[in-house]
Amino acid sequence: MSIMDHFSWWRQAPFASALFQDLPASTTQNHCIAANAVFKIVTGLDEQQLAQAPAENFNVRAVFYSANTHLYYQVNSFAPEPGYQLVTLHQLPELPVSRQASIQPDAARLSATLLEITERFIGLQPAAVPAMLQLTLQQLGEVVRADRAYLFDYDFIRQSCSNTFEWCAPGIAPEIQTLQQVPLAAIPQWLNTHRHGREMYLPDVPSLPDDDALKQLLQPQGIKSLLTIPIADEQQLYGFVGFDSVRQYHYYTEQERLLLGMFARILVKLKHQAAALGEE
Repeated sequence: MSIMDHFSWWRQAPFASALFQDLPASTTQNHCIAANAVFKIVTGLDEQQLAQAPAENFNVRAVFYSANTHLYYQVNSFAPEPGYQLVTLHQLPELPVSRQASIQPDAARLSATLLEITERFIGLQPAAVPAMLQLTLQQLGEVVRADRAYLFDYDFIRQSCSNTFEWCAPGIAPEIQTLQQVPLAAIPQWLNTHRHGREMYLPDVPSLPDDDALKQLLQPQGIKSLLTIPIADEQQLYGFVGFDSVRQYHYYTEQERLLLGMFARILVKLKHQAAALGEE
């Protein structure tokens, strides 16, 4: 397996990663030969800038501050093979006080959205649920700057899944009509991930292998980055809720994932309530 084959997994990692190669006839200099979309977002560097940036720009410190995301990241580095360095950046949950002011507006906005969404479904009449779901998808999509926000239901009798609700940002083509009764056989790794209660996060869809079934499904929709979270309880997997990023790659932060995860739990409660009323 070549070093680039080795990096193919890191390219899809849900954290920033970049591969550096030592320059010929040099023991102190290297250059970036590959980086995933998350690394580009966190560092704010494009391909040309990364090609000129040595690993030491990132791994000389234990913590890296991103002016792009206004977050701090733990820096890790190791040599997968002689002559190469793999640098990874992992988001830190705690921030020094000196930098908290820069992220307070986003943090406050996400917290306010979370509280508002949690309260709006309390005591909601069944007839009002569809309109409220559509409104919530729009609010979630706008607050995280996604291009699409959507709900899917799994149908294990028909062995398919279908898009039931969708919000699209202005200028983004809807996909709900083309995503009805998608065969589960076409997305086995997707389904397996959700069955284990885990999120499906693809930071760089275009970099997936051309023969990958997920790429063949997602790339025609123009998706660059994607996050989905299962709608499930301990007994049943109902579906999933997700975000698409079309116009640019997007690194979904822990706060944004928490927001989507909380909405997924609200959707489980709505499923329970509908079942209790005999509507499903």
